[in-house]
Amino acid sequence: MVETAIVTGGGDGLGRELALGLAQAGYGVVVADVDEQAAQACAALIAAHRTPVRALAADVRKPEDLDRIVAAAQELGGPHVLVNNAGGWTPGQQYPRAAAADWAATIDLNLIAPMLLSQLVLEPMRARGGGAIVNIASSAGIGHGAYGSPEYGAAKAGLIRFTASLAGLADSHGIRMMGVAPDWIGLSRAVDQWHRLSEPERAASRPLIPPAEVVAAVLDLIHRGAAGTVVEMWGGDQPIVHTPA
Repeated sequence: MVETAIVTGGGDGLGRELALGLAQAGYGVVVADVDEQAAQACAALIAAHRTPVRALAADVRKPEDLDRIVAAAQELGGPHVLVNNAGGWTPGQQYPRAAAADWAATIDLNLIAPMLLSQLVLEPMRARGGGAIVNIASSAGIGHGAYGSPEYGAAKAGLIRFTASLAGLADSHGIRMMGVAPDWIGLSRAVDQWHRLSEPERAASRPLIPPAEVVAAVLDLIHRGAAGTVVEMWGGDQPIVHTPA
């Protein structure tokens, strides 16, 4: 039987790479993205791997859309895997200049939505013998330095702590929740920003992380990761694996 994975924010960027990586590994995939055209384009690429696929226009901040995501996975016989990848900064101004509704929406996107969708898949996964949830956090949630989008950094820090806190799901539900917290990933937008840096700025920065390395880390967690594990990824260095004490 083909197992089914959900990838939120799966239409473009890292989400598309993750969705394609899962398809190449033999999973059926539900590609959920607020951009329907991007979701459909990713699904067309996945179809070439001859694994089941559904493309879904969905805003993970809307509970009714989360229900639709889970229903689509159930139609494919899942869910067995959930990758909470959807995320992003506040458009325009950041906290404290951003309006409360704007920065709260960023926390909803990066923290509340993964919490809600993870909650929704628990019983369907347990009914299928268990599963794996991988939360895509960020290096923005690590450390004590200043950061350009405080609400984004706080949400990703919360997602990391949320992930580690739920190691016990392995015992209660047969579900392993894990996470990856990468630094700057070598996707098109980051590559453009990298090229706009001055030579001294580039010399002072870590190299971009190849997207394939993040995909490989996520697949490794899905296949053999311990519940509660969070993997920090920094360009040019070996990943730092944090496992529950």
